[in-house]
Amino acid sequence: MYSPYHRRPLPDYFFASPLVALLYPFHQLLLRLRGPPRLPSTTQPIRVVCISDTHTLEWPDVPDGDLLIHAGDLANDGSVREIQAAVDWLHSLPHKHKVVICGNHDSYFDARSRCDEDRDENGSFANVSSSTASIRSLDDMNAASRIDWGDIHYLQHSSVELSFPTTSDASSDTPLTSSNSRTLTIYGAPQIPALVPFGPEHAFTYPPHHDAWSRTIPPETDILVTHTPPQAHLDMSPVYSAGCPNLLAETWRVRPALHVFGHIHESAGSEPVFWDEAQRAWERLCTSRRPRAQHSRLMTLFGFLRDLFDPSGWADAARVLMYGMLGVIWAQVWGGEARGGWMVNAACMYRASGKLGNAPQVITL
Repeated sequence: MYSPYHRRPLPDYFFASPLVALLYPFHQLLLRLRGPPRLPSTTQPIRVVCISDTHTLEWPDVPDGDLLIHAGDLANDGSVREIQAAVDWLHSLPHKHKVVICGNHDSYFDARSRCDEDRDENGSFANVSSSTASIRSLDDMNAASRIDWGDIHYLQHSSVELSFPTTSDASSDTPLTSSNSRTLTIYGAPQIPALVPFGPEHAFTYPPHHDAWSRTIPPETDILVTHTPPQAHLDMSPVYSAGCPNLLAETWRVRPALHVFGHIHESAGSEPVFWDEAQRAWERLCTSRRPRAQHSRLMTLFGFLRDLFDPSGWADAARVLMYGMLGVIWAQVWGGEARGGWMVNAACMYRASGKLGNAPQVITL
């Protein structure tokens, strides 16, 4: 039996849904041909370096940038020891601004999941449900952090607004003002859907059917940082999707310029999104075929019959191609400006190897 966190053999994708498997490369090609979903600022470009899932290890040569984001899973056992060691490494990096959220392996931050060595006399918070814990911050649970963050911004269901100076002011002592700086609002949240029966040592898991996201992200968010990916984007989709559909719906509401996540090691990379009919149609196709992932391999062999007699699926496939090609014409022929964003799976851990093998992702806003 395959884990939902491990990529399936390529034939499985084809047998589960030949229509979607054949459409996928064309969809990705059209996304790339449309050009960047959001052009960098011509006066104050901000270079964002994204990492995640380092699991106590240190990437040897993190690229330079204005902002460093770590999207969770700094540790393996989630102890204060491991987390502080990872934070100390982040301290040593030269980036002016650093933002960190936790992941399901960073169990110290969910008081229900702490290691025995990190528990205090207040108990284990065993009476707190997973649904409640997934949307409550460490401060809400009256538990002080023992991590020395220094100047690192740790986000747990919270936001921070950061200012970035212009190139000419970056090396001077001139105070930052709205006229000589650019600001970004960053929101971070750690929760993940429990697609497998995680043990109590895993933090911030919630039942897959539970909505831990709706109306939780401030609409003014420029950069969204989560540990789980949204469904249908860099989450081993199509069909075998490990992302959260409720998070996907919330990203449609907020439409951040950049959404950084990790958790699914095998889908590391970046993907443009355009918040248009091509994307809606693609996501509907992925959602409608997701239940097939629950079937046995023998049952997925009937995927071609289901696709053949699915007129709504064929209509959505046509929308993906038609609106995707219109997007290419709009951007490349008519010179229209796209107003989309980037989704980045920044997982540095290579599959389940225990080694870092996926390079940090760099996006310029």
